[in-house]
Amino acid sequence: MYRSDAVALLQLAAVLEGVALVALLVAGLAGFRVSRRQAGRLTAIDFVRATFAFPLAEGDRLDELLPALVRALSYAFALDAAEIWLVTEDGLFLTAAEPARNATLAGVPSLERVLQAGPVAGMPWVGAWLPALLQVWPEATVRVAPIVQADRLLGLIVVARDHVGWRLAAEADMTLEELARELGHAMHKATLDAALEESLHQLQQQADDLSASRARIVVAADAERRRIERNLHDGAQQYLVALGVKVRLLQRLLDRDPAGAREICEELTEDVERAIEALRTLARGIYPMLLGRGGLAPALAEACRRADIRARLQVSSLPRQSAEVEAAVYFCCVEALQNAARHAGPEAQATVRVWLDGAMLRFEVADDGVGFADGLESRGAGLMNMGDRLGALGGDVTVESTPGSGTRVLGAVPVRASDERLQA
Repeated sequence: MYRSDAVALLQLAAVLEGVALVALLVAGLAGFRVSRRQAGRLTAIDFVRATFAFPLAEGDRLDELLPALVRALSYAFALDAAEIWLVTEDGLFLTAAEPARNATLAGVPSLERVLQAGPVAGMPWVGAWLPALLQVWPEATVRVAPIVQADRLLGLIVVARDHVGWRLAAEADMTLEELARELGHAMHKATLDAALEESLHQLQQQADDLSASRARIVVAADAERRRIERNLHDGAQQYLVALGVKVRLLQRLLDRDPAGAREICEELTEDVERAIEALRTLARGIYPMLLGRGGLAPALAEACRRADIRARLQVSSLPRQSAEVEAAVYFCCVEALQNAARHAGPEAQATVRVWLDGAMLRFEVADDGVGFADGLESRGAGLMNMGDRLGALGGDVTVESTPGSGTRVLGAVPVRASDERLQA
């Protein structure tokens, strides 16, 4: 009896020893696979760093790195083809290929379908969503790694091996995965850099335009002061000097020549009326009284009546705006009428329209004159003055003209900001 128990114990020990040995073998095999996978991952990272990440960090341009990258990829894995495709508005564009070729694909797989395939897609996925690639390499093993960044599909890395009996190793998939990740970051950064560069260029252009506009405003203000001084000297001042001379003459004739004194009194009345009209004309050029009292509608109606071209005003119910907005629109319309009178032709007619469009006050001065086809630079400083005046308030002006079809001056200025300043 004791002997049979000993045999049973020995058998149990042998079974346990076998189980332990199998467990050790399984653990060793798993560890070997993990080690091999980690080694493959490190090899892939080293390849990507050496062929792409380090040169990019040293300042090499992305578009110059891509051809070298596909050549290195093709050589490292003995590939028959290595290509990088970029997503465009029309589909996929082949931007780098080894061997070199030109190609485009009309369709772009959706991001969901790309991500469902995993980091690297194989033949079934390629045959379903990019069958054109299999037509290029009908007997090859094809692998595709999507380049994804910020939930956007930026492109694809495609590799193919056509050697009979050869298959792409797992290390190739690791390399493709690492490479796609690095390319995604690089392309996203390049996009952001391009957008930043464009923004900086626009800001610099705006700063240059603002500086030039300020210089023109200063010059225009000085010219306006000289014009006012000249008009005062040649107009109202001359009338007032003549009035002073006639008043002194009247004082001497009151007792000696009453009839002559009465004639001088009549002349003084006419001279006073001319002086008043000269001052009114000068005041209208500085800031029309009707604009301050009644707003744009009566001021523009008077401007149309006095214009050197037949002009009519179209304006519906228009609420009052801030003084700077009304002045900008008024003087721009007057400037446009003066341009039309000079360039549209003797038979031309003009129409002035002003309306409120949400938070924008818009105007249009259109004529049916001869029009023009040359650049706006030859039309004088009037259009530039309008642009500066409206630009100072956040508005803009455009001109449309065709030979024989007249000219339209369109402008707009925001009113909300001015209204808030008035209420503050």
